[in-house]
Amino acid sequence: MGPPFTDLPSELLLLIFSLASSHRPTAVALSLVSHWARNHVERNLYHTVFLSSSRSLAAFIATLNSKPDAFAQNLVKRLSVTALGPISSIDEVLKRCTGVTSLVCGFSVPSYVHCARSLKQPVAPLETTTFRLPIAPREQHLIALACRDGLDMSIISPLVTHLRIQLTPATTFESVARLRELPYLTHLAIMYRHGLYGSASSIKEMLGPVLEEGRLRILVIHVTGTGSEAHFKEIKEWHPDSTLGIIGTTMQKCLRHRSPTRIIVKRVSTAVLPRWEQGGDIWDDIP
Repeated sequence: MGPPFTDLPSELLLLIFSLASSHRPTAVALSLVSHWARNHVERNLYHTVFLSSSRSLAAFIATLNSKPDAFAQNLVKRLSVTALGPISSIDEVLKRCTGVTSLVCGFSVPSYVHCARSLKQPVAPLETTTFRLPIAPREQHLIALACRDGLDMSIISPLVTHLRIQLTPATTFESVARLRELPYLTHLAIMYRHGLYGSASSIKEMLGPVLEEGRLRILVIHVTGTGSEAHFKEIKEWHPDSTLGIIGTTMQKCLRHRSPTRIIVKRVSTAVLPRWEQGGDIWDDIP
């Protein structure tokens, strides 16, 4: 008796492999079966790529070097780079994965910009911005080291529509105000530790210039840290009748064709990647 799949139509085989390979561990297992199987699961296998160490960076670059030039551009759509380096390897990956639509940045931005300058990377600046990413995803998450030294516009795609950033002691009012330069930004998520700026009113003031542009449809506030009572008080400050709600109402009167910004406030853990790795995102929680 021959192999169980030999009598199945090729279209049905492709459908079976496509469905099975949507589960990453299964896709990895299938890729080891044969060259034929690997060729048909690679689209799902490389649709989402996680690079969390120098070893994974080196392995991924080695894979790209063994593939056609258009491989990374056509297959990699979701990319997470949280490896510390080498920065030159991160830069190479970003330049080759130009088809990415969702990007998680967890590497040092100053180090990346310094590397880009040393490599004389050509860029298309947003007004006063000197450097920016060589790719233009529509969704970005800036976490960990990407925000440690403050918010740098050079790491944000000019085409971004959905953006999540983390506020740190190094984040300035001026840098957050520059988010209004992003012409397509409609969804913004802010994560910060409660008490970081004393009270929620400081965060509201920081976000004022962005809201006044009238383009932001959704603003998600994620408050982290310990202390349930402290969280309750700070989250309560984000009530719709607060200063931020007044800004949205005022802009609604001035721009009658636009709706006020919708605000969702939650207490969350600092973990961002688990949900993203599973294919979900923070916008899925919005009713």
